[in-house]
Amino acid sequence: MSEEKKLIVLISNGVSDRMQASNQNMTMTILNAKKVPYEKVDGMDPEQRERRNELFGISGVRGNYPQFFFESKDGKTEFFGNYEKFEAVSETSSWSDDVVQANPDVESWGKVFGNVVESFP
Repeated sequence: MSEEKKLIVLISNGVSDRMQASNQNMTMTILNAKKVPYEKVDGMDPEQRERRNELFGISGVRGNYPQFFFESKDGKTEFFGNYEKFEAVSETSSWSDDVVQANPDVESWGKVFGNVVESFP
């Protein structure tokens, strides 16, 4: 099993693009339904500006929401991807174990989100 990691979701409560707003809403719905813990960083919140800019620096993408990051126990944060990547992985959640095992190179829901924790001990 991979190491535990925390999921960080960068969103913007002030996003005006309808597609991005819809993607953000769908993200929260999926994560909550699957009970995946996550830290939400609101790019519009002035109190989270420094964290937002740090995440923008890691992803190299500004103004496109949502974005997904994983933080390891040692505090290292890595960019996972954008909504399209999240959606592709989400689609695998309905796959049977046989299909997942037959496609070891595919990033399945269990492989990507199976070891996400709310916090580290």
